[in-house]
Amino acid sequence: MAVLAIAICLQVSPPRVYAVSAEDATAAVASAGSALQAAFVTVSDAERAGANVSSLIARLNEAGSALTSARVALDAGNYSGAASSAALSEGLADAVAADATVSKNEAVTQASYWWMTVLLSFVGSASLLAVLFLLWRRFKRLYRDRVLGGRPEVVE
Repeated sequence: MAVLAIAICLQVSPPRVYAVSAEDATAAVASAGSALQAAFVTVSDAERAGANVSSLIARLNEAGSALTSARVALDAGNYSGAASSAALSEGLADAVAADATVSKNEAVTQASYWWMTVLLSFVGSASLLAVLFLLWRRFKRLYRDRVLGGRPEVVE
Protein backbone atom coordinates (compact mmCIF):
# COMPACT_ATOMS: atom_id res chain seq x y z
CA MET A 1 0.00 0.00 0.00
CA ALA A 2 2.79 2.43 0.91
CA VAL A 3 4.60 1.60 -2.31
CA LEU A 4 1.47 2.39 -4.28
CA ALA A 5 1.10 5.77 -2.51
CA ILE A 6 4.71 6.67 -3.29
CA ALA A 7 4.28 5.65 -6.91
CA ILE A 8 1.16 7.80 -7.22
CA CYS A 9 2.94 10.80 -5.67
CA LEU A 10 5.82 10.43 -8.11
CA GLN A 11 3.41 10.25 -11.03
CA VAL A 12 1.42 13.29 -9.85
CA SER A 13 4.40 15.56 -9.29
CA PRO A 14 7.29 14.66 -11.55
CA PRO A 15 10.52 16.60 -11.07
CA ARG A 16 10.62 19.73 -13.15
CA VAL A 17 13.72 20.67 -15.04
CA TYR A 18 13.92 24.01 -16.74
CA ALA A 19 16.59 24.52 -19.34
CA VAL A 20 17.92 28.04 -19.72
CA SER A 21 20.24 28.93 -22.56
CA ALA A 22 23.42 30.95 -22.11
CA GLU A 23 21.89 33.85 -24.06
CA ASP A 24 18.79 33.91 -21.88
CA ALA A 25 20.87 33.84 -18.71
CA THR A 26 23.17 36.60 -20.00
CA ALA A 27 20.16 38.74 -20.94
CA ALA A 28 18.58 38.16 -17.52
CA VAL A 29 21.79 39.17 -15.73
CA ALA A 30 22.13 42.29 -17.91
CA SER A 31 18.50 43.21 -17.26
CA ALA A 32 18.99 42.76 -13.52
CA GLY A 33 22.09 44.96 -13.66
CA SER A 34 20.14 47.71 -15.43
CA ALA A 35 17.32 47.44 -12.90
CA LEU A 36 19.83 47.68 -10.04
CA GLN A 37 21.41 50.80 -11.54
CA ALA A 38 18.00 52.41 -12.01
CA ALA A 39 17.08 51.57 -8.42
CA PHE A 40 20.33 53.11 -7.18
CA VAL A 41 19.59 56.35 -9.05
CA THR A 42 16.05 56.42 -7.64
CA VAL A 43 17.33 55.86 -4.08
CA SER A 44 19.87 58.67 -4.57
CA ASP A 45 17.10 61.00 -5.72
CA ALA A 46 15.02 60.08 -2.68
CA GLU A 47 17.97 60.78 -0.39
CA ARG A 48 18.53 64.20 -2.01
CA ALA A 49 14.84 64.95 -1.39
CA GLY A 50 15.38 64.27 2.31
CA ALA A 51 13.89 60.80 2.66
CA ASN A 52 15.28 58.25 5.11
CA VAL A 53 16.79 55.66 2.79
CA SER A 54 18.65 53.40 5.24
CA SER A 55 16.24 50.48 4.82
CA LEU A 56 16.21 51.00 1.05
CA ILE A 57 20.01 50.81 0.95
CA ALA A 58 19.93 47.54 2.89
CA ARG A 59 17.45 46.10 0.41
CA LEU A 60 19.55 47.48 -2.47
CA ASN A 61 22.51 45.57 -1.04
CA GLU A 62 20.40 42.39 -1.05
CA ALA A 63 19.63 42.96 -4.72
CA GLY A 64 23.33 43.53 -5.39
CA SER A 65 24.22 40.29 -3.61
CA ALA A 66 21.68 38.41 -5.71
CA LEU A 67 23.13 39.98 -8.87
CA THR A 68 26.63 38.95 -7.79
CA SER A 69 25.36 35.39 -7.25
CA ALA A 70 23.82 35.48 -10.72
CA ARG A 71 27.10 36.59 -12.29
CA VAL A 72 29.06 33.92 -10.42
CA ALA A 73 26.56 31.28 -11.54
CA LEU A 74 26.74 32.57 -15.12
CA ASP A 75 30.54 32.38 -15.10
CA ALA A 76 30.36 28.85 -13.69
CA GLY A 77 28.01 27.75 -16.47
CA ASN A 78 24.97 27.34 -14.19
CA TYR A 79 22.58 29.18 -16.48
CA SER A 80 19.46 28.12 -14.61
CA GLY A 81 20.89 29.40 -11.31
CA ALA A 82 22.06 32.58 -13.00
CA ALA A 83 18.61 33.27 -14.44
CA SER A 84 16.97 32.53 -11.09
CA SER A 85 19.33 34.81 -9.14
CA ALA A 86 19.00 37.51 -11.81
CA ALA A 87 15.21 37.37 -11.59
CA LEU A 88 15.43 37.68 -7.80
CA SER A 89 17.81 40.62 -8.10
CA GLU A 90 15.62 42.37 -10.65
CA GLY A 91 12.51 41.88 -8.53
CA LEU A 92 14.25 43.28 -5.45
CA ALA A 93 15.63 46.23 -7.44
CA ASP A 94 12.22 47.05 -8.90
CA ALA A 95 10.62 46.92 -5.45
CA VAL A 96 13.35 49.19 -4.02
CA ALA A 97 12.88 51.65 -6.88
CA ALA A 98 9.12 51.77 -6.29
CA ASP A 99 9.57 52.28 -2.54
CA ALA A 100 12.21 54.94 -3.16
CA THR A 101 9.81 56.85 -5.40
CA VAL A 102 7.15 56.73 -2.67
CA SER A 103 9.67 57.87 -0.05
CA LYS A 104 10.82 60.72 -2.26
CA ASN A 105 7.25 61.92 -2.79
CA GLU A 106 6.57 61.75 0.96
CA ALA A 107 9.75 63.70 1.71
CA VAL A 108 8.82 66.43 -0.76
CA THR A 109 5.32 66.64 0.75
CA GLN A 110 6.69 66.81 4.29
CA ALA A 111 9.14 69.54 3.27
CA SER A 112 6.31 71.65 1.86
CA TYR A 113 4.30 71.10 5.05
CA TRP A 114 7.33 72.14 7.10
CA TRP A 115 7.64 75.43 5.20
CA MET A 116 3.91 76.04 5.58
CA THR A 117 4.21 75.45 9.33
CA VAL A 118 7.12 77.88 9.59
CA LEU A 119 5.23 80.51 7.60
CA LEU A 120 2.05 80.15 9.64
CA SER A 121 4.03 80.24 12.89
CA PHE A 122 5.72 83.44 11.84
CA VAL A 123 2.44 85.09 10.80
CA GLY A 124 0.73 83.91 13.99
CA SER A 125 3.56 85.19 16.20
CA ALA A 126 3.58 88.57 14.46
CA SER A 127 -0.21 88.85 14.82
CA LEU A 128 -0.06 87.97 18.51
CA LEU A 129 2.64 90.58 19.12
CA ALA A 130 0.61 93.23 17.27
CA VAL A 131 -2.52 92.47 19.32
CA LEU A 132 -0.54 92.52 22.58
CA PHE A 133 1.03 95.87 21.64
CA LEU A 134 -2.37 97.39 20.87
CA LEU A 135 -3.82 96.10 24.17
CA TRP A 136 -0.82 97.47 26.08
CA ARG A 137 -1.30 100.90 24.50
CA ARG A 138 -5.01 100.90 25.36
CA PHE A 139 -4.48 99.90 29.01
CA LYS A 140 -1.61 102.35 29.32
CA ARG A 141 -3.87 105.18 28.12
CA LEU A 142 -6.70 104.13 30.48
CA TYR A 143 -4.30 103.98 33.43
CA ARG A 144 -2.78 107.38 32.57
CA ASP A 145 -6.22 108.99 32.25
CA ARG A 146 -7.32 107.53 35.58
CA VAL A 147 -4.19 108.68 37.41
CA LEU A 148 -4.11 112.15 35.88
CA GLY A 149 -7.89 112.60 36.12
CA GLY A 150 -8.00 111.85 39.84
CA ARG A 151 -8.65 114.73 42.25
CA PRO A 152 -6.77 115.04 45.48
CA GLU A 153 -8.89 115.00 48.59
CA VAL A 154 -8.53 117.79 51.07
CA VAL A 155 -8.48 116.62 54.62
CA GLU A 156 -9.18 119.21 57.37
